[in-house]
Amino acid sequence: MSNQEMQFADPDWKPTQPLGMKTGAQEQETYNPQPINADLREQHQEKIVPQQDVYAGLPPYAGTAPRQPIGGQYGQRQYRRRARSPWFWIILAFIIISLMGGGFGSTFNRSFGTPDFGRMGHFHPKAAVVEPAQIFTVNSMPTVVINGDSGNINVHTSSDARSVIIQDTKRPGAFGDANDIQVAPSQNGNTITFDVQGDGQGSVDFDVAIPQGADLQLTTSSGDISIGGVTLSGNSIIKTNSGDISFNGTIATSGTAQLTTSSGTIDFTVPADSAFHLNASTNSGSIDKANFPNVKVQTNNQGSTQATGNVGTVSQGQGATVTLNTESGDINLRQGS
Repeated sequence: MSNQEMQFADPDWKPTQPLGMKTGAQEQETYNPQPINADLREQHQEKIVPQQDVYAGLPPYAGTAPRQPIGGQYGQRQYRRRARSPWFWIILAFIIISLMGGGFGSTFNRSFGTPDFGRMGHFHPKAAVVEPAQIFTVNSMPTVVINGDSGNINVHTSSDARSVIIQDTKRPGAFGDANDIQVAPSQNGNTITFDVQGDGQGSVDFDVAIPQGADLQLTTSSGDISIGGVTLSGNSIIKTNSGDISFNGTIATSGTAQLTTSSGTIDFTVPADSAFHLNASTNSGSIDKANFPNVKVQTNNQGSTQATGNVGTVSQGQGATVTLNTESGDINLRQGS
């Protein structure tokens, strides 16, 4: 007689084995919890053993009992290191490139000097090197040529009509040395030339004293040019790629003068009795022509501004010509006393 029939025949009858009890000699595995903060590599990897228990319930439910998860199956969630933001690497690369660039080195140097990494943990600013002034004797109107890498150029009048005095100051970059910057002076007749040969990690400033009536050929890649109390004659060219130009002097009755900057302002001041033909232009900026009634200013549809006209009394085809140009900056025209 089956267990079901025995149950209805004898109310006091009990099955010889409790319902749902596992058969066989299998022992249930013991779950050993793992520490929460333990390294996954040190945790015991518990082996999961498939259960083969037989469900001893009533037909038709006899058979293999449904598999139950063992506690060891639920391992800790793996910790993943958070990736750095892309902005971190972009900013880091920008800082490194800026430190390696010559422009940053020159700017940093002028304010703070140069760090000396010879002794770890210490910062030793390197002072600029001021070279002794050099005196050149000329017999007539001099021509001064300065081919600068970067740095400022200051020109003023000399008390000696036959002397040109030039002094240069070397400023090392953030990772450079002033001794690595070479300044090569030379003289050929009345022409004095200074060539700067550097490693791009520094700058050279020039202080130039010249007699009246000089021809100037001044170039610097990054720096300001200031000219005061000087009469320009011949074919003068004053150029900086990134910097301002300030001129307060006199234009001779003949010759040409070109003042050009790629990015900067031009301040141009001449005496009230000056006479020359003016051509001025800026691609992005304004032109202020105070006290120059004969100069006309026009702005085209692209935003460029031009100023042309005669300053003072200039005959047709005679007199000096002054050209002022800045790619990005203003032009200020003034009359001095």
